[in-house]
Amino acid sequence: MSGWRTVEAALRDHRVRDVLVPGWIDRDDDLPEFRPQPMAVWLRLDEGLLRFESQGQYDRLGASRVPGVDWADIELLAEAEDEVIVASFGEQLFGDGRDALRCTRLRAYRTSAGADCTCLALDLEGGRTLFLDPTWTFGIKVGNEADEQRWLELHGSVAGGLAGVDTSVLYDG
Repeated sequence: MSGWRTVEAALRDHRVRDVLVPGWIDRDDDLPEFRPQPMAVWLRLDEGLLRFESQGQYDRLGASRVPGVDWADIELLAEAEDEVIVASFGEQLFGDGRDALRCTRLRAYRTSAGADCTCLALDLEGGRTLFLDPTWTFGIKVGNEADEQRWLELHGSVAGGLAGVDTSVLYDG
């Protein structure tokens, strides 16, 4: 199973612990820096992982359940000369002191009829939103509610390319 229904099924039973973004450590200057390369992004759950990747002509978001973090199929990372690692973005996105958050609602945006999912928004406990946009030039843009609103301003009408949105309530407590 893949696509946003995979995400829906996983998030009904599991809480979100972290967002992991791959990249490499650039040691060319006097100060080593992490260079994110979000060609794929992993959502770490209380059990297991969801992997998101940009598909097609960078116009669809693919999702699958995976047992671990692996980038062997991403040429940019697999052939990198620098050390490749994943960085935790959870604290920046969810705030300090978070443990595991329940997803309360998700929105799968489609920009073409028949497409499974173009972008995905996850509403989490505590009023946080995680927005994943694979149409970004440099991979998957990992953002929040403000990024979702900006995307909707550009694509939120039929003239802007929006073909539909599928919404699923996962927890209403």
